[in-house]
Amino acid sequence: MVKLEEVPIDQFEDNVEDIVSEDDSDYSDDDFDDDEDESMLDRIVALKEIIPLKQRNQLYSGAQTLTSWSKTGATFVGKSAWVLTTSMLLLVLPLALEIEKEQALVAYEQEAMQQQGAQQQMMSPGMYPGAPQQPQQK
Repeated sequence: MVKLEEVPIDQFEDNVEDIVSEDDSDYSDDDFDDDEDESMLDRIVALKEIIPLKQRNQLYSGAQTLTSWSKTGATFVGKSAWVLTTSMLLLVLPLALEIEKEQALVAYEQEAMQQQGAQQQMMSPGMYPGAPQQPQQK
C-alpha cells in the first residue's frame, strides 16, 4: 500500500531550486558550439539535402550560362580593344606625324621670310618711314 505524506511548501521550493541549479551547471554554452567547427563548405554541402535536385540543376544551369556569357563578353571586349588600338596606330599615328612635319615646315618658311625681310631692310633703310636715312652721295 502507498503511504502519503504532506510536504510543506517551503521544503518543496528549496528542492526545486536545487534541482534547477544542478541542471544549469550540467549544461554550458560550450556544449552548443559544436557547429563552429563546421566550415562554410560543410554548410553549403549540407544545403544539398535541403534544396531539391530540380532547383539545384536550375541554379547550376543559370550559373553556367552566366559564366559563359561573361567569358564571351570579356573576349569580345578584349578583341575589340585590340582592333581599335592597332587601327588607330596604323591610321592616326602617321597622320599625326605628317601634320607635325607640315607645321614644322610652315614655321621654317615663316622664319626664312622674316630673315629675308630683315636683310632687305638693312640693304635699303629709306624704304620704311621713320627709319634713319643714309646720306645720299652726289
